[in-house]
Amino acid sequence: MPGRGYDLNRLADDLANLLARLDLHDVVLVGHSMGAAEAVRCLTRRGDERVRGVVLSAPTTPFLLRTDDNPEGPVSAAAAEAARTLMRRDVGAFVAATSGAEWFGPGYEVSDGLSDWTSRQFFDTPLQVLLSTNRTCVNADLRAELTALTVPALVIQGDADRSAPIEQTGRRTHALLPDARLVVIDGTGHGLYMSDPDRYNREVLAFAHTLPH
Repeated sequence: MPGRGYDLNRLADDLANLLARLDLHDVVLVGHSMGAAEAVRCLTRRGDERVRGVVLSAPTTPFLLRTDDNPEGPVSAAAAEAARTLMRRDVGAFVAATSGAEWFGPGYEVSDGLSDWTSRQFFDTPLQVLLSTNRTCVNADLRAELTALTVPALVIQGDADRSAPIEQTGRRTHALLPDARLVVIDGTGHGLYMSDPDRYNREVLAFAHTLPH
C-alpha cells in the first residue's frame, strides 16, 4: 500500500482480509509468479480454513536470490540490482526485455494486441511499486513455509520460462510441498496462462475437481 510498503506479509494480509470480507469458503487460490509466494505466505501466516487448494503458477518460489545457503537461486544480488537500476533509468527497456517472446515462450505466437496489453500492465504500475515488489519477490524465502502447507497444491509452469526457470523454481517448489502435483507445459514461458490458455485452464479445473469438499 502507498506509504506502507509492499512486503510479503502486507500483501498476504491483503489477500486474507479480502477472503474474510467477502466471506469466501472452499477457495482455490491461484497465484502466478510472485503471486505464488503471496499465496503461500497467506496460508502459512493466516491459515487455510477458507482454502481447499492452491495453484502455484510459474512460481518464483521457493527462493530466487542466490545465497551461500541457496546456491540454486537463479538470481544473483548483482543481477537483481541491475534489473532495478534498469527500471529506474528506462522502464521501457526493462519491459521490452521481459515481455513479448520472452514472456510467452518460443513455441507460441500471440497477437501484437495481447503483447501490447501485457506490456501496458507494467507501464500502468507506478515505478515505486515495481521496484518495491521486485525487491520483495527476489528476497522472499519460502523454503520452510512450503513444507508446512497442509492443502493440496498444483504447480504449473512452462519449460521455457526464462523469468523463473523451472529447474530452480517450479521443480524445487514441487519437491518441497507435502501434497502436490507438477504439470509442465512444453514451450511456454512465464505467461503460460496466455500462451496456452486452453491447456492451462484444463489443468487448473482438473485439479480443482480433485479437491475434497
